Amino acid sequence: MVKPARRRLALTDTTFRDGNQSLLGGHLEPAEIYPVAAKMDGVGFYSMEAFGGATFETQLKLGQNPWDYLRGLNKATPKTPIQALIRGQNLVANRNFGDDVVELFVRHAARLGVDVFRVFDPLNDIRNMEAAIAAAKAAKKRVQGALCYAISPVHGIDLWCSLAKGLVDLGCDEIVVKDTSGLLSPQVTWELVTALKETVENPIIVHSHCSSGMAPMAYMAAIEAGAVVVDTAMSPLAWGTSQPATESVVAALEGGDYDTGLDLELLAEIKDELDAVKSKHLEHLSPVADRVDSDILRYHMPGLMLEDIVRELRRHGAGDRLRKVLDEVPRVRKELGYPPLVAPIRQLIAVQAVFNVIGGDRYGTVTQELKDYLQGLYGRPPAPVETDVRRQVLGREEPITIRPADLLEPQIPAARAQLKGMGLDSDDDAVLTYVLFPSLALRFMRGGAKADRDGEPEPKGEEPKAKDDVGAGLAPPSTGQPAAEAPAPAAQSAEFEVEVEGEVFKVRVSGSGFAVSPGAAGGQHSQAAQPRAPSRDGAVLAPMQGLIVRIPVKAGDDVKLGDVVAVLEAMKMQNDIVSTVAGKVAEVYVKEGDVVSPNQPLLSIKP
Repeated sequence: MVKPARRRLALTDTTFRDGNQSLLGGHLEPAEIYPVAAKMDGVGFYSMEAFGGATFETQLKLGQNPWDYLRGLNKATPKTPIQALIRGQNLVANRNFGDDVVELFVRHAARLGVDVFRVFDPLNDIRNMEAAIAAAKAAKKRVQGALCYAISPVHGIDLWCSLAKGLVDLGCDEIVVKDTSGLLSPQVTWELVTALKETVENPIIVHSHCSSGMAPMAYMAAIEAGAVVVDTAMSPLAWGTSQPATESVVAALEGGDYDTGLDLELLAEIKDELDAVKSKHLEHLSPVADRVDSDILRYHMPGLMLEDIVRELRRHGAGDRLRKVLDEVPRVRKELGYPPLVAPIRQLIAVQAVFNVIGGDRYGTVTQELKDYLQGLYGRPPAPVETDVRRQVLGREEPITIRPADLLEPQIPAARAQLKGMGLDSDDDAVLTYVLFPSLALRFMRGGAKADRDGEPEPKGEEPKAKDDVGAGLAPPSTGQPAAEAPAPAAQSAEFEVEVEGEVFKVRVSGSGFAVSPGAAGGQHSQAAQPRAPSRDGAVLAPMQGLIVRIPVKAGDDVKLGDVVAVLEAMKMQNDIVSTVAGKVAEVYVKEGDVVSPNQPLLSIKP
C-alpha cells in the first residue's frame, strides 16, 4: 500500500448554524454568539457556516433581525470567511422565489459579509441552483455546489459524478457531499469521494451528521480518499443530529498525515465558553436530536422524520400502525421518484405516508405540497414519478418540464411598493424578509423592532458598493405557481392534529377538501388548505391565521363557484381562498396586508 502524501486537512465550523439549529432549535442569541465567534476567528477555520438555512426564520420568530446578526458576525470575524447555506431557488424558505429575489438576497448577503455560498437543492435539480450560483459568482464570492446524499436504486456513482460535472459547469468552486441523514458508510464514502476526484478537479468537501453514529468513520474514509475539508462543530453543539466534534477530529489527526494544525488548547478555551452559553439554553436542548439512533440505518430516514411519525401516530391513538407507516414511507418515496429525504421533501413524504395509512385510501387525501410536487413545481425528481399516482392526484393535468422558477414573475418591486403603502421600511433588509416570510416580517416590523443600520460593515476585502436600484410596478410577492386541481375526495369528515418539526396543526378532512389551522404550538409547516364553507350570512372565512396578500374582488362583483376571492399567505405558502357559492360580493371586510385569524370573515357573498 502506498503511503499517502502528507496533506493538511481544513475544517469548516458549523457551530452557529447547523449545531445551533439541530440541537437547540436555533435559540442562541446574537449577543451570545459574537464573543465566542470572535475567539473562534483566531482558530484558523476554512470557513464558518453561521448564516442561512433554518436559522434565518428562527431568528425572526425570536424577534431578531437576521441581517443585523450578519452585520455583527462580520465585525466579530474579520479573518474567517463567513459561509451561508442556501436552498437554491428556495433560499432560506420552503418555496421557490423569482430570480430577482434570489439575486438580491445573494447580493445583499455578500455585501453584509458572506464570503462563501453553499448552494443545494432538495431534489438535486441543478436548474434550481443556477440563479443562486450565478448571483454568488457575480458578487465574486466562493461557491460550493452541494449534492444531497441519498440511498436508492437510482442514486449511484454515475449520477453523483454527472451532477458534480453539472455544478462545475455552472461555476462552482468546490463540490460538497451533503449527508443530512448520517447515512454515509465508510466504504461508500471512500468510493464516492474517489470517483468525484476522478471526475472533477475541484476540491471535495464532506458534510455529515452523527445521527446514526457513522459520521466520524465516514469522515476518516473521506479524508483518506482525498477530501480536503470536512464540517465539524465545537463539542458542546456537536454529535447527535449535528456534526462530529471539532476537538475530536483535531486530536485524532494530530501528528499524522492529515494534521489540521489547529490549536487544541485554544479550542478547549472556546469549548468552556460555549458550555457556559449552552447551559443557559438547556430547556431548548432536544433529547431526540442529542443522541445516536440506529433506526436511521434500518429505515434510511432522518431521525427527526422518524420521531415525527411516532408522535403523529400516538396523537391519533394509532401507535400500533407505526410499522405500516414505516413500510409506507419507502413506497411513497419510490412512487415520487426517490427524492432525497431533505427538508421540505421529507415532511411532504412523512405527512402523506401518515395520511395514506390513517385514511385507508392511498392518496385519497393529499396535501397541496404533494400536488405542487407532482406538477413539477419543486423541480425534477431523480426518477420519473409513477404515472398512476400522478393521474390519481392531478387527473389529466401534465407536469411542467421547464425550470420551475421560469413560471415566476419578478417580486421585489411590488413588495417594496406594498411595504411603502403600509408605512413600513422598504430597504433591502425589509423587502427580502417580507418576501421570504410575510407574516413573520410584518409582525417583526410592526412590533417596533427597527434595525439600526448605522456603521454597516463592508465585506472583507471589498470596496463599498451602492445600494441596488430595482424597478417598480410588477406583480406582488407570490409563488407564481398555480394550485393544482385534485379529484374531490370521498364524502367523509374527520378532525385530527398533525405535528411537523415540533409545531402542531389541526386538520379537518371533509367531503369538500380539508382545512388547516394552527394548534397550540402555532403554525409552521404548510398543508393543503381549502376554505371552510361560508356561514349562513354568506361570509367566507379565513381557514387559518395568515397574511392577506391579495383581494382580487370588490363589493358588487359577480363571482362563480370556485372563483378565487382572496389569497392568504400562511405556513410558508400562498393559499387561494375560493368561493363555494355563486353570487355577488356584498362586502369585503379585510384589505391586502392585513393579518387575519382563523375563522375571521374575509368577505360576504350574496347568492
